[in-house]
Amino acid sequence: AGALMLPSLLGTVLPHTPRLAGRASLTAFIPTVLQASLFAHCAFSTPVRAFSGSSLTGLNRRKKYQGSYGELTMQQQQTSIKIACLQLSVGADKPANIRNANDKIAEAARNGAELIVLPECMNSPYGVKYFPEYAENVVEGESETAIMLSKAARDNKVFLIGGSFPERAPDGKLYNSCYSFNQDGDMVALHKKVHLFDIDIPGQITFKESDALAPGDTPTIFDLSEHGGPPVRIGIGICYDIRFPELCWIYRNLGCNLLVFPGAFNLVTGAAHWELLARSRAMDTQAYVAFCSPSRDMSADYNAWGHTMVTDPWGQIVGELEEKPDILYADLDLTQVVTRRLNMPYHLQKRKDIYQLTSKFLDDAKPPQK
Repeated sequence: AGALMLPSLLGTVLPHTPRLAGRASLTAFIPTVLQASLFAHCAFSTPVRAFSGSSLTGLNRRKKYQGSYGELTMQQQQTSIKIACLQLSVGADKPANIRNANDKIAEAARNGAELIVLPECMNSPYGVKYFPEYAENVVEGESETAIMLSKAARDNKVFLIGGSFPERAPDGKLYNSCYSFNQDGDMVALHKKVHLFDIDIPGQITFKESDALAPGDTPTIFDLSEHGGPPVRIGIGICYDIRFPELCWIYRNLGCNLLVFPGAFNLVTGAAHWELLARSRAMDTQAYVAFCSPSRDMSADYNAWGHTMVTDPWGQIVGELEEKPDILYADLDLTQVVTRRLNMPYHLQKRKDIYQLTSKFLDDAKPPQK
């Protein structure tokens, strides 16, 4: 069954790539794809888009906006989306974790979720000593987790951001990786955690992800409208990535209206900063933020904060869970992104004569000069 699913899982990584016919094609093609940036190939397969105008009501209404990156347009097809964030119970039994995730994806889909988000380390305990043991080789087709996620997205006809799990690359390096899937079960985006969680708070917590993991090197965007979905352009990060506003500003500059962060804060950093960061990044970018945690297990080596949360472009909390296993549903009104960015257009009021955000990804995204 796994071999049959792999073409569906990895056959459309790049836009216009034919579905792979079998394992021989898979192993020949995928390493090249992953060594190149999925972000570079997928994010700009269509022109950069941004919400604009005072209203998004009505079908097929085209909005135009003259901004610092040229004239940006968006074909509007729907004005809201229902998302579900799964606060999963994760233990030492990997097959049980995978089965539980699969069941909860199906439950969320039955309840009307169009986009489903899973937490960080959705198939394994969180800890440096666990990463090598639970790591899976997606490129070589040896990932029961990725196969389940692909099949779940396809069977339930949902867009799926698969949280994260430890991945072993062909060169032997380990990454904290987040795979995203369209409604056909095709893997369409890969984010490798860019900022590794290396901290030392004396007397409270010391953790060093870099003892086991290598960092990713690209931002990642998943645009649902490129896969038959609504006009939702998602910037993806993992946990510690949310502490770096520059990454979120890149996503804002590239037209994202939703930021998604699978995360597993602990009882120290969660209590202090979880809500603060979710609301701050939403306010910074005038976008929705989904911050999805595993549930808390006080018998585990690492105790997750829980409190999965969604915040709106005004920085207000749309919904929040407690620490127990649960599903957070939220209806995102996409017109709020437009409204807030028009009410307070501080993205256009930046003093570039005093300060600037620079990134090779922003340079690549600029449209051709007329």
